[in-house]
Amino acid sequence: MTLRSLTSFAALAVALALTTAAAPASAAAAPACSTVRPAHLRVAPSTGAADRVIVAWSVPPRRPARLAYRVLRDGAVVGQTSSRRMSIALPPGKRARVTVVAVVGGRPTRCSARITVGGAQAPAGAVVGLAARPGARGHAVLLWDRPAGSAPAGYRILRDGRVAQRVTRPSLTVPMTKRAVRYQVATLDAKGRRGPRSSTVTVQAGHRPPTRPAGAGAAAVTGSSITLSWGRSRAVRGRIAGYRVQRAGRTVKAVRATRVTLPKAAGASYRIVALDTAGWASADSDPITVGANAPVSGKSRPGAPAPHGAPGAPGAPVAAAVGDTTLSLSWSPAPLPDGSALRGYRLIRDGVIVAQVADAQAEVANLEPKSGHDWSVAAVDTTGVVSAPSPVTHVLQADPPPTLGTAQAFLLASTDSSFAAFRKTYRQIGVIYPTFWDCDHASAALGGRNDADIVRFAQDRKVKVLPRINCQSTAILHRILTEPALRETWLSGVVGLVDQYGYDGLNLDFEAVAAADRDALTSFVIDLSGRLHAQGKLLSQDVSPKTKDIPNHPRGTAFDYAAIAPHLDWVFVMAWGGHWSTSAPGPMDDIGWVRHIADYVSTMPNHERFVIGTMLYGMDWVGDGGPDHPGEGRHYPEIQQLIARYGATPIYDADVDSWHLSYTDEAGAAHTVWYPDAATTGRRLAVAREHGLGIGFWRLGQEDDRLWSAPELAVAG
Repeated sequence: MTLRSLTSFAALAVALALTTAAAPASAAAAPACSTVRPAHLRVAPSTGAADRVIVAWSVPPRRPARLAYRVLRDGAVVGQTSSRRMSIALPPGKRARVTVVAVVGGRPTRCSARITVGGAQAPAGAVVGLAARPGARGHAVLLWDRPAGSAPAGYRILRDGRVAQRVTRPSLTVPMTKRAVRYQVATLDAKGRRGPRSSTVTVQAGHRPPTRPAGAGAAAVTGSSITLSWGRSRAVRGRIAGYRVQRAGRTVKAVRATRVTLPKAAGASYRIVALDTAGWASADSDPITVGANAPVSGKSRPGAPAPHGAPGAPGAPVAAAVGDTTLSLSWSPAPLPDGSALRGYRLIRDGVIVAQVADAQAEVANLEPKSGHDWSVAAVDTTGVVSAPSPVTHVLQADPPPTLGTAQAFLLASTDSSFAAFRKTYRQIGVIYPTFWDCDHASAALGGRNDADIVRFAQDRKVKVLPRINCQSTAILHRILTEPALRETWLSGVVGLVDQYGYDGLNLDFEAVAAADRDALTSFVIDLSGRLHAQGKLLSQDVSPKTKDIPNHPRGTAFDYAAIAPHLDWVFVMAWGGHWSTSAPGPMDDIGWVRHIADYVSTMPNHERFVIGTMLYGMDWVGDGGPDHPGEGRHYPEIQQLIARYGATPIYDADVDSWHLSYTDEAGAAHTVWYPDAATTGRRLAVAREHGLGIGFWRLGQEDDRLWSAPELAVAG
């Protein structure tokens, strides 16, 4: 080789190297389709499952390493494999386009092949009507319809998606466990091929079926059709998913509404079943039978003869003994044609069937106080034929009994147990402080949410509603109290809440106010009080407890009892906190300390406006507590569960009038709990009453229920 040729060869090599280096990696790695494309796509039925098929293909003899194939059904990826076949779901009778794409090094290529597949028909039809009902103790019964027009060799039971067993009859008893188990059923033909899966039923211990559809009957009958209607069922868990119309034990129609029109079939008898979202079925409704000479529906006047053999319309309901939540109704009986017998009467509220009763009278409960409803009734004969409805009677429920109590209580709006406790005990409570509104620690803005249900329930019962305006940040409170623009924004904002939501006033819970802001807080309270009182509204303020006025106390100095009391309707003294979450374990409201607080409060001007508040919760500390092991609040029922769980022994400390206990948890950590019960709380209420002071609680829903029998909470009537 000459020097010139050597030089040319070197230049060519360099050029090739540069070209190779400049080429994209993906382009360099892209294989030729001839080495990876799948070929000879074919389809075979899946052994034992009519709702699946096997897609198979061939691969080139010379192929790169790390070759796989991605399978798509109608454009959606169903899986990826390094083999040459894949089983995919395909409902019987359906067609789909299956695409197999070559994947090299984990990246899909453009090399693919397609095939259109069509599923075989189900070997014995699909299972419909699967539902669960209660069985013997600790068991449920799965029931389903036999497929129409076929005789399956058996049924395959699937539990949580896996084949569990085979049965020959359309029912199966299964155990109910704490864990939710999902069941499906599929038919089997003589070759053992499985049909499509049914809907799913979830079985779990404690689940109860929906209530039985009430008032089922033929609401309209023509020469060619029958319209069935019934009352709504109620799901004990979840919600009602729909209703099944059954004839001769088979499902003929599934609907979501409480009304359906079907072709008229002489001699047919229907029943209605409600299903919840877990697949549980209610008891069957009364039967609806369409005889060969079924009466054609028509209009009738109350007391008039029944047209065409249907029951006549009853008289309009007459209301008696109207309470706040109860009502008695009666009406004149419906006229019946010869040979017809009465099954009962539909009770209809605001156009909706709510019950069926046997006689011409009904006792109704669980109504909303002050609510108004239109009531009517319709007769149902023993075949299920329904009369025209009676005329409507409008009834307005009475006001609920008003409160007779004077206690004040905080209510945690975000906790259902708090509102539930208030609903149960409201007659002993005169003022509630629901926790609706807070300060934002980032922006110092007022935020929160009103709960209209709480406000309406309380005010309907003459309990005053003063929502809590809560802020616990020293820095933010300093700004609110001392920056003129922000101060005015807050004052006008909280007064605006009273106007917007119709509150009886407000509760101001500004804690952690610096001692240096004492005068600013007093000025804020006086200003807010003046604005609210000018509108006939009320103001209460939560204050830290103290037995004397100490300068520079981190919690108590900011509250000038003597200066604010004349401007407030109530001063709520939070008479707890002797020990707290980051302190060492101990009683939070030593009875001796509470007495000293009451003694000091009694020396204040307008002392009758002061309320001694007591907490209704306990505190659970790990080890010696402190900042490294902060305590956790425990409500009374929760503490009783701890006692039962760990075999702890409660100890009463007479010196501080409080209970405490110790236990060791599963991780080996030692705990100390201090807590009140009904008796200890009652003695703090007695201290307040002895001093002529009001009583209050933080918060409802945490207490020992026996508290409400305390003499200090007794009310007349």
